[in-house]
Amino acid sequence: MAGEKIRKLAAALGAEVCGIAGTDRFIEAPEGFRPTDILPGAKSVVVYGRQFPKSLFAASSNAPYTLFRNKLIDIVDHISIRLSAEMEKEGFMTVPVPSSEPYEYWNPTLRHGRGILSLKHAAQLAGLGFIGKNTLLINGKYGNRLWLGAVISDAPLKSDAQKPGNCPEGCRICRDACPQSALDGTTIEQIKCRAISASQSEGGGFMLTCNLCRKTCPFSRA
Repeated sequence: MAGEKIRKLAAALGAEVCGIAGTDRFIEAPEGFRPTDILPGAKSVVVYGRQFPKSLFAASSNAPYTLFRNKLIDIVDHISIRLSAEMEKEGFMTVPVPSSEPYEYWNPTLRHGRGILSLKHAAQLAGLGFIGKNTLLINGKYGNRLWLGAVISDAPLKSDAQKPGNCPEGCRICRDACPQSALDGTTIEQIKCRAISASQSEGGGFMLTCNLCRKTCPFSRA
């Protein structure tokens, strides 16, 4: 199964971007969180994404953003499930990576969660962009507005060229906007972020209450 066929299939399933990274590019990933730790014999990671509309960031309420984010999880996970099934039909072992929960790794003291594979780092390695100071993937067309998914496979696919990039030198917009001072330009302190990033109302209903690191970034308007 050629990489181009996989890209077309991902697009037909709803992906707006798609890239491929060989597992040899994940050598710097933490032990236990590399593609070959998840699927022994893995050779490739196919990464894709769907965008958030720009208009969500103009709304005075975060309810529309929460709705769209929750639906994107289902959409992107559906792509992963379908793509895995189609690649297995072609004779390749292929497993989907959850685009959100569940977390196998959770540090309750630091309130730090980690997926089985870092999707933003996988996307960077697959040529879909670079990671900004807000710790979000920055894509050339969609800025920081992508929700990412991936499958890991033993299919020997050719890696896409990486696209190095950086936030503008001296830019502090996301760091200054963060009410929790959770960003240092390289990483995020999840315990600070999680303290205000979501809430559950007494009347029922989950709400993402802070997305300023995404919203205030100039790349949200790409």
